[in-house]
Amino acid sequence: MPFFFFFYFTQVFSNDSAIFYSLLESCDIVGLNPQEWLTDVLTTLRDDTPPEEIEQMLPYYYKKSCE
Repeated sequence: MPFFFFFYFTQVFSNDSAIFYSLLESCDIVGLNPQEWLTDVLTTLRDDTPPEEIEQMLPYYYKKSCE
């Protein structure tokens, strides 16, 4: 069991946090401002957003669509 697991209540929180931080680090890698990206994605995302649109919101594809 990884050491960081002890800082979270459950494995689910640990997995969710890893995904979240991976997305933020992906923003840094592709040169996006993580706060601006997250703000835009959260205001755009809906309950009925199709998976294809969600994929386009990932940092790499989001950056390509902004160019």
